[in-house]
Amino acid sequence: MKIRNKLYGISLLSLLLTVAACTGETEEMKTPDPIPSEDVGRRDVLLTLKNQLSIVPTKSGEASTKSGEIQATKAGGEIATAAENKISALDIYVFGSKTEDGVYTYQERFCYRENSSEMPFGSDVTALDLTAKGSEGKETTALLSLKKGLFVKLYCIANQGKLIDPATGAAYTDFAPLYQSNPGQAGNTVTEGKPKEVDFKLLQSTQLDPASTTDILLTPLPMTGAYTTPLDLTDFSVSALLQLGFRLTRAVARFDIVNDATQSKFTIQSVSMANGRKGVSFFPLTVTGKLPDANTGELITYPARKFDGTNANAGISTGAFYTWPSPAQDGGYLILSGTYAANQTDNVPVTYKIPFKPSGSETGNYIEVSQNHRYTVEITKADEYHLDFTLDVADWTDEGNIDDYEPGGDADKEGLIVETAAGVEYNKDLRTVTIAIDQVSQFTVTGNSTGGYFVSKYYVDKDTDHDWLKIEGPDGIIPTKANDGKCIYTFSINDSYAGTDFPLAFVRFTDKLSAQENILMFQVISSPAIEKVNHLSSGVAYNNNVLSFTPTGTIQTFDASLQVFSAIGSKIENKPTWLTVSPESITETSGEYNFQITSLPDPFVKSDVNTYFDMINLTDVSKQTKVSVNMIINNPEILSATPESATSAKLSYYDSGQKKMYLFGDGSEVKLTVFSLGGCKIANQPAWLTVTPGETKNTMELTFKQGSNPASDDESATIQIQNILDTSKSISITVYNKKKDIRLSAFVGSNSYTSLNNSITTDRPSITYYPSQNNYFTFKVRSPFGISASDNTNWINTPSVIETTTQSNGDIIQTYKVTQWSSISALTCNTRRKTGTITLTGTTTALKKYIDLKTEHMTCNDRATTEPPKDVHTSYGRYWMTQILAWVTVGEYNSYKSRCPEGWKLLSAPEITYLFAGKRTEHPGHGESYPYNNSTDKSYAVSMAGGYTALSGGAGWFFVPNESAANVFTLGVATGNNNCLLRCWREYNSNTDN
Repeated sequence: MKIRNKLYGISLLSLLLTVAACTGETEEMKTPDPIPSEDVGRRDVLLTLKNQLSIVPTKSGEASTKSGEIQATKAGGEIATAAENKISALDIYVFGSKTEDGVYTYQERFCYRENSSEMPFGSDVTALDLTAKGSEGKETTALLSLKKGLFVKLYCIANQGKLIDPATGAAYTDFAPLYQSNPGQAGNTVTEGKPKEVDFKLLQSTQLDPASTTDILLTPLPMTGAYTTPLDLTDFSVSALLQLGFRLTRAVARFDIVNDATQSKFTIQSVSMANGRKGVSFFPLTVTGKLPDANTGELITYPARKFDGTNANAGISTGAFYTWPSPAQDGGYLILSGTYAANQTDNVPVTYKIPFKPSGSETGNYIEVSQNHRYTVEITKADEYHLDFTLDVADWTDEGNIDDYEPGGDADKEGLIVETAAGVEYNKDLRTVTIAIDQVSQFTVTGNSTGGYFVSKYYVDKDTDHDWLKIEGPDGIIPTKANDGKCIYTFSINDSYAGTDFPLAFVRFTDKLSAQENILMFQVISSPAIEKVNHLSSGVAYNNNVLSFTPTGTIQTFDASLQVFSAIGSKIENKPTWLTVSPESITETSGEYNFQITSLPDPFVKSDVNTYFDMINLTDVSKQTKVSVNMIINNPEILSATPESATSAKLSYYDSGQKKMYLFGDGSEVKLTVFSLGGCKIANQPAWLTVTPGETKNTMELTFKQGSNPASDDESATIQIQNILDTSKSISITVYNKKKDIRLSAFVGSNSYTSLNNSITTDRPSITYYPSQNNYFTFKVRSPFGISASDNTNWINTPSVIETTTQSNGDIIQTYKVTQWSSISALTCNTRRKTGTITLTGTTTALKKYIDLKTEHMTCNDRATTEPPKDVHTSYGRYWMTQILAWVTVGEYNSYKSRCPEGWKLLSAPEITYLFAGKRTEHPGHGESYPYNNSTDKSYAVSMAGGYTALSGGAGWFFVPNESAANVFTLGVATGNNNCLLRCWREYNSNTDN
């Protein structure tokens, strides 16, 4: 199925002639009334119906209107037949109100009936004569004599003798005219009539009964019109003739059927319609029942009409079927029943549906079937199960040319000239002005009427909420010669209108003198524009027609909703395949497109990094807007690393916080999982680094391994992981080519008694150490992750760390200090040569390194000194003598005896006597100083057993032992503060001390 449109679109067509059912104009006539009224309480109004109406029965040979017969014309003949223009009944209902904007109620009624026996009766009813005007009968006039005193409105219904009350379903008969107590005088009281105008407008046509086979819509057809601009009949002093003019609008749609049974093999026998409405209400003309979706029981299947008129199944059958309007939501369709000639002898009964949808898949949207439109169904091909056809939608005006008006006529003939301006296009065939809203500010329409125009504006679907079109000009003013008889109207977009809906606008120009009417349609068109952002998911940005997506390792799906303005409608084309859009087109001026990326191409390709899509105006494909679609390429992103710390088995690892990689020559490797749109590669790769890339994808795996041993401990390289599509997008990491060994350096001994026996960098260094509290040694240990230290001695403390630093390549340098053990055993204290081992163990690698220790001196010395004990040879014997134990004063000797370690002592008197036999002088009974000048003897601090007496004098201090006060010995050097030096002594053991 296809639909051909004779105007720019279905929505326009279905509304072109369903707009305000009439236009009218009033003008006082300066010529005498040809049929003067004698009633001063009434005013005569000459009503002109501007249709080619037939007000007499059709003559023999004309198209018949009997039930079952079809009005036939050839294709391309009259637009409306005489039968379709016929008026067999006409009712003009007059409603009055005391004030112009007051409540209007029923006042009186003027009636015409072809059959006088059907004329209504009552004091409120006045018979009406209709007169064809001119030999061609292009207009029909009627003289009304309206009661004065009020403001009045007129409602006209043709060929519908009774109206249905929707509340009861029965014919409405409760008309009661209003009453004026004193027309034209002060104190005139108006008693309202019945019904009120608002209630009258709810009355309906007769409703079709699907159960009645004869309840078929036939000619004469119901028509409506109204003059709703209040007429002022309050001035009793004015009696000049008023003239009104308007056009009637048919309340039904017409279907013409074109079928040549010899070609299609389909012989149509009857026509019906499914999902149709039962009737209409007239003001405004609206189908009965719920809108937009009908309730259950409100849609019916029309009784079938016999298809057997002239040219039936042999050409075009005009007026083959009439229906009430059918909204798109109802899903209405014609039903064609008949026979299909399967062969020369076999005629198969068939029934086909003619849905009101665009093209053959029947998946499109239904169209409106609108009043005062004609639809031509042309059968092209048939078989037993399927029917091919086309559907034309066209205007349905009166027979011939009414007032030289033809759909698509030359605008100049109508006296209207649309200004040629940038952004303004006028299609004379379609009588449509297209305004490029994004280009034009204003333009003019000029008319050459010498009497001026009545100008009315209205929008499709009786829209009153979106008044976008502004008109400025001499509405209702008769131009003077000063402006050459031209009426110039300026059109522009209403500045006060802030909406985004621009419904189709109709502007009706009615010549004040001739009542000639011209309708121009105004539609807005524009290059589509994104008017606002309704939603952007994470990673999406929009700015100035650039839609940007930023993929990351965690964001690779996107959603964006953009509100697009495009009068009238838009579609999306030329988008990249990985970008989805829903819907693909929008038939309204403003609508929302949802763009999604559900998965990125893997790998992404460079040609798609900066691409675009087109937003195209549905009505004019030249109105296009390109929207750039940019895929933002960021620096590569490391999603994960394995491992991120060393293990006892494998040492290589990646420090994500520092962006540093440490590679060891132990066969271990590091794997990085990297997100980089399109893939990534390595730059600045050193020779000793091996990199194995995985499959090139948006998310790649890179494997790093040490290729060769480093030249030094600090060998490193800063490499780049670059995006393949844009190498300026990269991240840098530092890779270290590392050793796993424990390395020693920087040995320092506190004095000459502690020394390094070989190089500290050898595999197993050896150190000679004299342990004391003030004697120590230090060394540095470099390792990948740090070490712990232990020893197997009982004469040094466990080596302790006094400083730790971390090198740029991650190596840890620890400075260890070794001191004397805090508790020394007697065996240790009396052993001259001792050995031991310090063990250094890697905290992660379990590597070990050893340092050998030994001593060459007696260990048990005074902890306050740094020198070892001396080997003293005397005539009395051989001794080990410590350095200074302490300074003591008189009376403190005994307390210091315990200061000597086990196996060591302070010397006794006999030992002292013998030791210094060659240096003593006896002075019995008194104490004298002994001149003591031997420096060697001064260096020996002699200890005594027992008490002592201190005598001073001369060059030094003298002590008198208890057993012989006369024996005076020199024990030290005078210091001036009565002090004496004490030392510990131990006899030399030749078996262990050599």
